[in-house]
Amino acid sequence: MKSTIAGSFFARMHQKFFDWRINREIFVRMFPHLQREKDHGYPFDSHEEMEAQTDELGVQALLDTVEEHIRNMPRGYGRAFRHIMHRDLHERFRRLEKVARRRVQPKNIDPRFVATRA
Repeated sequence: MKSTIAGSFFARMHQKFFDWRINREIFVRMFPHLQREKDHGYPFDSHEEMEAQTDELGVQALLDTVEEHIRNMPRGYGRAFRHIMHRDLHERFRRLEKVARRRVQPKNIDPRFVATRA
């Protein structure tokens, strides 16, 4: 029982640190850079340039290249490598999904929770 409690504590702390790191880069580095308040060395100066560079990263092409390399590896090593890669990517994407889910604006707002007076 103690290991489960400790494990869930460390998992929560790891997620909180991940959230903090993502939000810090967005709010403390990227937004001031895009608004030309500070230069944090990003290779883009506008949202449009950032989007263009994001598209140029070619993540899907890179994944396809790695999968091709895996097919050319010895069978056992390739299977193990592929499992580790997918496990690590799954963990990273799961954490990113949690951050993204918290940033989505609600579609329907319950009027009971809207302030009527300041």
